[in-house]
Amino acid sequence: MIKNMRFSIFLLIFTLICGFSNAKEFRIDFSDEGMKLLKKRGFGKKTEYTNGKDENGWFIKAVADGSATGLGLEIKDKDLLNEMPFLNITFKIERDFDNIDQTTKDGHDWAARVMLGHGKKIGSKLISLSHSSFLKEGYTQQSPWNPKKSIDFVTSNDKSGEWHTRKVNVKELLEETHGISFTNFIAIFSDSNNSKQKIIAYYRDIYFSSE
Repeated sequence: MIKNMRFSIFLLIFTLICGFSNAKEFRIDFSDEGMKLLKKRGFGKKTEYTNGKDENGWFIKAVADGSATGLGLEIKDKDLLNEMPFLNITFKIERDFDNIDQTTKDGHDWAARVMLGHGKKIGSKLISLSHSSFLKEGYTQQSPWNPKKSIDFVTSNDKSGEWHTRKVNVKELLEETHGISFTNFIAIFSDSNNSKQKIIAYYRDIYFSSE
């Protein structure tokens, strides 16, 4: 009886381990080495991005003061989202905007957002998974600057000032909003060039996953 129980427990543990090992992930590397692969994109005054490390690993701090710049990484594998359709994001907002209307051009700034989709000069099709203290989670809109090209999706409305994680099926979201099932880039983008305010945000544990 005891031998059978031990065997059953072993079989359960083995099944759990095998189950977890089948999950696939593609992580964005924020270490010193990984930062060399991230390219700056934007215009005008630059947002300041610095990386750091604590007991939970690497993170990036973004300070935007009337600036608009992102850090991006090219993704060459067009089948990535077929294998890993979920994007996991962990944010922390240290200093957010004071009462801006993010549905307008003058207030279209985001303390933290992750952008992906079909990025190119002509024919871009983008989604921004954004933090907002003013709009509810799940709120979706066409960007007032690029209504046909860019969709804002409010992923986080967390006002705690602590780390918080969200998971989004980005393959499904891209299909619903733009009719595409792939992304050729991923970027973090903290901007305040429209409102001219200063914000401070943090990013960590950004990765695609199969479940």
